[in-house]
Amino acid sequence: ETVENVKLSYPVPTDRRIVVEDWEDFVILHANFGSLTNRSLAQLLGHILSEEKGYAVAVQHDPYRIFLRTVGAFRSEDVIEIMERLKGSPDEVIREALTKATVKTGIFKRRMIHVARRFGALKKWVDFSNISLRSLLQSFEGTVIYDEALKETFTKDLDVENLLKVFRMLREGEIEMVKIETGGEATPIARLGIERVSMKTDLIPPERMKRILIESARVRLLAETFTFVCTNCWGYVEMVPVKDLPERPVCPKCGSDRIGLLQVEEDKVLPLVEKRGERLTKQERRLKEKALKTAKLISKYGKLAAIALAGRKLTVSDCERILSEENELSDRFFELIIEAERNALKRRFW
Repeated sequence: ETVENVKLSYPVPTDRRIVVEDWEDFVILHANFGSLTNRSLAQLLGHILSEEKGYAVAVQHDPYRIFLRTVGAFRSEDVIEIMERLKGSPDEVIREALTKATVKTGIFKRRMIHVARRFGALKKWVDFSNISLRSLLQSFEGTVIYDEALKETFTKDLDVENLLKVFRMLREGEIEMVKIETGGEATPIARLGIERVSMKTDLIPPERMKRILIESARVRLLAETFTFVCTNCWGYVEMVPVKDLPERPVCPKCGSDRIGLLQVEEDKVLPLVEKRGERLTKQERRLKEKALKTAKLISKYGKLAAIALAGRKLTVSDCERILSEENELSDRFFELIIEAERNALKRRFW
């Protein structure tokens, strides 16, 4: 995804560069600061936007990015403007705003209950279904229990000090912030994040998520580059991006459609060409067997087989099953690949 981002001339987020983009109902802030710092920043931005826009702003994060749901009320320019204000603010102001944001969260409420129980202010068997949690929390405001819960949240669930460091580095020009225009399309790196965040939240509706996954798989698979070798004459070998393959690949030397696909560098395949597939080492024989198997599939299904073979951890047998079920470049084809990739991942752990 990073390589694809570069190919499209989009700036890549780093620990010294924040990248901001608009996508549908979201502003995506690519920030490589880690889970706890990004959670802190997500809570802070969500709180400020909620205060200014007058409604609760849904946020989600992972170690590399933050999603802010806009519902049409704001765009990336608004988020950048808030970031500019924050970078010019003293640490105490940022800490105070984050405190106001944090005490509204479920994370803080859970910490408060744990601390109250530890201090003996709550019995372990208390039934919260008959008690207003908000009233209970308000009763602890201004107490050592409240302060301890906030302290533990700041040190165990958030990384306030690193967040303050990020704003200092922004202020001093050590971190830059870049907005990119995508015409409404999610960048390749954003698609990766969208896929990840969809697995743990309902922030993105299922039907839209399905479309994102399909498009993400399409871009990823077509962007792969493999080494292709003729298993008929063994006189042709070349590295080619899958997207550049003709619908029916043939050997430019002998005209055969028995073109094998190998997921290794071209120099690893050259001995097969030089020896014309004969008198091979053990490693070369394994490559030859793989080339023959994939060539059979490509001979039958053409470019479509190469796209399937680009799937993560998929075997030739996996690809045969996919192609026997769907042999058109359709949404269903990519759905089958995604499903097979998930099953292949499960195989690694069972």
